[in-house]
Amino acid sequence: MIRTVLVTGARGKTGREVVARLRRFGILVHAGSSQPARTSDPRTDPVRFDWHDQATWREAAAAVDAIYLMRPDYPTAPELVADLVEVNPGAHVVLLSEQGAETLSPDHWARRVEDAVVTRAASWTLLRPSWFHQVLTDSRFYRDAIRDDRVLSLPSGGAPIAWVDARDIADVAVAALRAPEDHHGRAHTITGPDPVPVANVAQELSARLGHQIRAEDPSPRETLDGLDPWTADILDDLYHRVRHGGFSQLSPAVKQITGREPTSIGEFINAHLDQWRRSPMSAP
Repeated sequence: MIRTVLVTGARGKTGREVVARLRRFGILVHAGSSQPARTSDPRTDPVRFDWHDQATWREAAAAVDAIYLMRPDYPTAPELVADLVEVNPGAHVVLLSEQGAETLSPDHWARRVEDAVVTRAASWTLLRPSWFHQVLTDSRFYRDAIRDDRVLSLPSGGAPIAWVDARDIADVAVAALRAPEDHHGRAHTITGPDPVPVANVAQELSARLGHQIRAEDPSPRETLDGLDPWTADILDDLYHRVRHGGFSQLSPAVKQITGREPTSIGEFINAHLDQWRRSPMSAP
């Protein structure tokens, strides 16, 4: 029986949703973060977990029954993940990977992260989601450009993306964490209900906000200028796969595992319109 779970990236897009759901099921959560937040909830134990400080790993991971492992975006991620799993190889590990990882070459960074889990954990589940809805409301990605410049710019080549909500990913993750025997050795591709091109997302935003959001489709090279070589290589590969349909295939996993339909991009936009509305003080 799963009684305790370490959630790495507990303050991230999926991590905070996983924490909230595990608490509702009465599972004790080690909410791992490099800057753990205080909480009065007795079912949540904020713990310091820093990928750059292995001394923090043992307290966070050694005594748990399962680990929700949000893949770290570092060049050394395969080695870091392997070392973390070896802290508690008997724990069931649910790894957040990415759609299409199984099609990548064995020496690809994302495949090597998956292999670090599969070859070391006694029990494991891989989650392979498409692009998150939440990148549209994240200031580090597209929110500010949509709100301030009224532009959604992504080098997709017009190919559709099977956008998925982080909350749907969390529901699948929690199902795998609570019942490892049902999900061990499985890889779940997680998508929304429809493949939607970037231009259509901009149209949805325009219709609901009442002003035009322009879709732009720059070349990948334009978006990579100024980035460090490793990040540029990772994003170049990602955009290549987007442009060739690598994130357009649909999966029934959300419906099969949770019993309900995944959230559509239109539903997500309707629920988050305030994220893209300028305040009266900032309007021109």
